[in-house]
Amino acid sequence: MNSFIALLKKETMEFSRTYKFLIIITVFLILSLLSPLTAKFMPEIMAQFLPKEVADSFPEPSALDSWGQFFKNFSQIGLFVIALLFAGTLIHERIEGTLIILLTKGLRRSTVVLAKTAFAMLIWTIMYWLAFSVTYFYTWYYWKDEHVEHLSLAVGNLWLFGLLLIAVILLGNILFKSIYANLLWTALFVGVWFILSIFPKATDYNILRLASDGNNVLHGLIKTNEYMSIYSITIGLIVFMLLLAVLVFNKKPLA
Repeated sequence: MNSFIALLKKETMEFSRTYKFLIIITVFLILSLLSPLTAKFMPEIMAQFLPKEVADSFPEPSALDSWGQFFKNFSQIGLFVIALLFAGTLIHERIEGTLIILLTKGLRRSTVVLAKTAFAMLIWTIMYWLAFSVTYFYTWYYWKDEHVEHLSLAVGNLWLFGLLLIAVILLGNILFKSIYANLLWTALFVGVWFILSIFPKATDYNILRLASDGNNVLHGLIKTNEYMSIYSITIGLIVFMLLLAVLVFNKKPLA
């Protein structure tokens, strides 16, 4: 446990030293602010450049528009930033040889994998829910009288998908020696599920829906019980990828 905590502290220092904390806080804060502000003011801005009859046809902005923008921003840009920040978290140390020093002092490889995974998931969780809080405040500020149902389901789904994406990225850190190869592996993983979404019979098992169903959930078109199979598959995949990462890393030469 002491080694695990020491590694978490090391990851925190490394994340700060390389300005990754600054990057993720800045990007997530901007995305969280843009969500309600875009929904509120974009129709007014566009109205300045369009004929009056077209501008008048725009519906009044609502809290649903703000949350729709939130899911659009974080299912695309937010997750992409997470992939970039953690694509080389273990690859760098393998290339630079810093892990060899730690492992020769008795540090277990499984501790390294679990600590890096826990740190990445912790950063995603804190930053994501912090961004959610900012969007929640401004959405409440502009649309005090509007209550958005099913918000907890939609926002929880995207958070769970983020955890899965991190497990995929951490496994890629073990399998490959190049950040580009890891990003390609992550893109291929998402691409496979995207292709599966073409087939209606795979809908009930497609984990990509956790990130893409946000608006449909908010509009009450999808209920919690429709995700039971997807939750099981997602959690199973997270556990499987972590176990696979530990097993492969235990047998992998560091040099």
